[in-house]
Order: sequence, then C-alpha cells, then structure tokens
Amino acid sequence: MAQAVEIPISGQATVNVKVNLRQGAPSVAAPVLRILSAQMSIAVQAIVVGDNVQGNPHWYRTSDNAFAWAGAFAPLDFADVAAAAPPPAPTPPAGANLNQVPLVVDIYHGDGVASFAQAFAAGVKGIIHKATTGASGVDDAYATRRADATNAGLLWGAYHWGTAAPPADQVTNFLNHADPDKNTLVALDFETDVGNQMTLDGAREFLNIIDSKLNRKAVLYSSNVAKSALGTTVDKFFGGHRLWLAQYGTNPTVQRSWKTYWLWQYTDGRPNSPGRKTAPGLPGNRQGQLDCNYFAGTANDLKAQWAS
Repeated sequence: MAQAVEIPISGQATVNVKVNLRQGAPSVAAPVLRILSAQMSIAVQAIVVGDNVQGNPHWYRTSDNAFAWAGAFAPLDFADVAAAAPPPAPTPPAGANLNQVPLVVDIYHGDGVASFAQAFAAGVKGIIHKATTGASGVDDAYATRRADATNAGLLWGAYHWGTAAPPADQVTNFLNHADPDKNTLVALDFETDVGNQMTLDGAREFLNIIDSKLNRKAVLYSSNVAKSALGTTVDKFFGGHRLWLAQYGTNPTVQRSWKTYWLWQYTDGRPNSPGRKTAPGLPGNRQGQLDCNYFAGTANDLKAQWAS
C-alpha cells in the first residue's frame, strides 16, 4: 500500500460499533492489535486515508501507530487529550488513618476466621469473600462464612476470579454458587492468571451479563491488568463500574477511565506494604497476611453504597 495521506488532529473518538484496531497500516489486511468495543473511547492523533470500507476510506491513527476505521465511531470530540498519563486517584483525605482497623476486608478459604463478631466489634463492617473461579471452581468456605458474617452484622460481598473460560459459563458458575441477594456486593477479580488469563473483552462480557441478570453493575477489582489492557483509552463502559483498585503503596493511581477508586486494597498484609495489615478475629493466611481495604467514607456511607 502507498503511504497513507494524513491530517494531524487531537481529539477523542467513541466507538459506536465493534471495530478492529489494526497495527501499522489503515488496512483491513493489517494485523489486529485488539478489538474496540462499543462505548470505548480512544485518543486520535490523525485522520488518514486508507482502505475503503463501505464507501468510507477514512481511518483514525492512535499514538501507538495503530489504525481504526472511522466509520465505526461517533463524531470526534476535539477536546485536548495531550495528558496521556493516568491521573492520580485522590490521596486519602486529611485525617484518614490507614493504621486503623479497615472497614472492608477480603478473604478466601485460605484465610483463617476466628470470629466475625470480634471483627465487627473492632470496626470491620464489610467482608468480600471469594465465591468462584472460572467456569467450575468454587470456594467451599463461602456459604458457611456468609451465614456467620451476616449474623454478626457484617455486610457481605462475593467476588469471582476471572479466567479464560467462556464468560457466560463463568457467570453461571458465579451466580449459582454466590447466590447473591439484593444486599450482596458482587465483584469481578480481573487480575493476572498466567496461562489462563481473562481478556479485556472477556471481562466486558462478564460484566455485561451480570448487569443483565442482576440489573446492577458489579464492582471491578484490578491492578495493573486493567491499566495495561486499557492503556490510555478512556473506556466509558469500564468507567461506569466502581473500581476496586489493588495497589500497594501510598500513592494509588487509576487508569484514565476512572476519576477515582471506590475501594482501595492498599495491602495484602506483606511487610513492605503500608498501613494496618491485621484485623481482630481475622488472622489471615498461614503467613498472617490479610487483604485490607481503604474506603473514603463512613460506615454508613459504605452501607448505603455497598450493593448499589
């Protein structure tokens, strides 16, 4: 193909219908870098002339020398998109104390539980427990602990570890085992799973099905996986889900699709992570490590937002 003619621009383009982002050339023969789904937004650096698709030869070029057919997008928004770095999430407000008993703790069968009542009395108000993995894995401690935790007055949540299995099968497994009611927080754990990795499109499909089944959006738990998969893209679909950010340190940052996190897992209990790493009644795993989470609000705020 002859070198593409291009007009430099600076804007945001939002996908109307699913389209391939192609590497290296504005051509349907170029390798597919990834699939852009409806409602995703990308930063556009130029309009170029390439392969004619349905009578339209115009393509958008992104910063990574990738191209997408312009006919799949809504009209360009020419807002300034120069700032490509992810904006920092607000630091905990003045007076916040990561050394206090965390409002929210997440656990799985490998974590010990001595007393949910003791945890509640000490200040823990919400438990998010692993329910399932992939299309068939289940956490056998889930059901018993759910009853014990809710009887102790704790808010209850369930999370699913996403894998490469068909998303619809994963949702079925999750809903059958987690059995969420209207008060149950539901979350997708979208993190690294070498050899069995859930894709970004798989996460999107999982969340879409959950929304259609429960008529509410799941929380998305992720760290660098979502950041890497989304890059500098502003994705309105993912940004419409509350972010449970996993980032250990004192300077949490979010990907550009979110303005802030809803919940921040600031430690997994390891010595080099900040803040409190234990909670009364919840001894953690065999190494005494416990996932603790920061919520920027009161216990009443947490309750009001929990299963929304």
